[in-house]
Amino acid sequence: MRVIAMSSFAAVLAVAALTVSVKAAPPWQGYSITYFNAAGEVIGGATANCGGQYLSWGETSDIIQKRTWICD
Repeated sequence: MRVIAMSSFAAVLAVAALTVSVKAAPPWQGYSITYFNAAGEVIGGATANCGGQYLSWGETSDIIQKRTWICD
């Protein structure tokens, strides 16, 4: 029983680590995403800056514009 509990805990930690790493930008790159609805109106956005902070707002959609930049 203890092995199953530890395996489950390790799996949850691995998924959490992967989720966080997907959102963060690489150390040498930042990015911003703007989300649009079908009418072309801005409905949300997200930014991962050079310091590794991630900020998002609004709603997401399949219509996006992504901008990337190189960090100093």
